[in-house]
Amino acid sequence: MNSKRTVSDTKRAFFAAYTRPVNSIYRRVIDELLVENHLLVTNQDFRYDPIYATGLLTAFQAFMDSYSPADQREPILRSLLSALQLNYDQLQADAAQWRSLAMDLPALEVLEVMTGTREPGDGRLRTVRDTLTGIVNVERFKYSRLFGVGLMSLVDAVARAASLNEKERTEKLQQVCQYLKVDYTRLKRDMDIYTLATDRIKRAKEVVDDLVQADRRKREERAVSQST
Repeated sequence: MNSKRTVSDTKRAFFAAYTRPVNSIYRRVIDELLVENHLLVTNQDFRYDPIYATGLLTAFQAFMDSYSPADQREPILRSLLSALQLNYDQLQADAAQWRSLAMDLPALEVLEVMTGTREPGDGRLRTVRDTLTGIVNVERFKYSRLFGVGLMSLVDAVARAASLNEKERTEKLQQVCQYLKVDYTRLKRDMDIYTLATDRIKRAKEVVDDLVQADRRKREERAVSQST
């Protein structure tokens, strides 16, 4: 991405790509995703990786899960990624491949690779190892909240597949963070903020739905009253 692009440029690119009105509850969500990711991908230390891709798509899905009309979620995502000059197909493919680790490979082996305690053979485990090694060895790794979301969701899924309890899952995440030189305390704080944000959006949607239903009932009652 051209680092000379501004946040305003990215926002204009989104609204040029997605010309329909955005549901009012979600305007701020889209705005914050555009700003957060613009500032990240235009940073000179940013390097794309599948964990970031997983985090971005996971966050988008969580924030936009109740968006109506539902058939507009994908066009919005495509427009958002286009505005950020990110490849939709690549992100989807990378995230799908990493999300399937818990189902396709022995979970404990995956965790050992992710904690740097296992040397894999050829195949997907080696790809995982190579990706993580690249993160460990980069001179200035640019951590982001979305990387944290991706990392936590992936480790949690694999740890659950390995039948680890909550305490053990937390310990594995801490070990992975230690291997990747990621501050676990910061990641935990980011995840708490992320959870609060998703809950806030869900509550706002529920309030609006209740108001719409109440207004519909009133109109129906008035119509019945007028007809009698």
